[in-house]
Amino acid sequence: MKKIISIVLCIAFICLTFAGCSGPNADMTEKNITQTVDVVEAALKDFDTEKLGKYVNSPTLSIIGKYANKHKQFQELGKAIFKNLEIDVKSINIDEKTVTVSVSNKDLTEVASNFVTSLNDQYTAFQLISMLNDESFLDVNLAQLCEEIDKAEMISEPVEVTLTITPNGKNLIFTFDEKAENSVSGGALSEIKRIYSGS
Repeated sequence: MKKIISIVLCIAFICLTFAGCSGPNADMTEKNITQTVDVVEAALKDFDTEKLGKYVNSPTLSIIGKYANKHKQFQELGKAIFKNLEIDVKSINIDEKTVTVSVSNKDLTEVASNFVTSLNDQYTAFQLISMLNDESFLDVNLAQLCEEIDKAEMISEPVEVTLTITPNGKNLIFTFDEKAENSVSGGALSEIKRIYSGS
């Protein structure tokens, strides 16, 4: 009888342990939405493309993520862009399925714009697209961009953005529109997008 009780208690303990350690799920609750914000912030800082693909719907991040999965230089660039990112939940609207967050990061608009303008002055759009798979090109140019990012100053005031939330089976997904992409990246993503859009 004591063995049976011990086994039942062990099973209960294991179940509670896993329940306590489980991450965000698809429940539309304030607690779960807040947990998901924390997971997304950490995924951006680590530039964890697997988690970003799971929790974030962002056209620009998706494209950069694909390059990061093939080239470590893009992985390092992602980490540099989001290293100083801070996201704080300001309000949650369960009925409208939105979360408003306050975002702080370095001001990277000018740094990224200068980088992209310099590349566009040297290469055609077609040449640039092909060079995004050239390891030597990426080694030199993205390292220079990371150095400039490191020197940039933080934005003077946090920016508030509202993200749409979509339950997706096992977890929630936050949709990043262009404003959200720019806010979390300090303005870098819209500029970097110009490389592969040819604009």
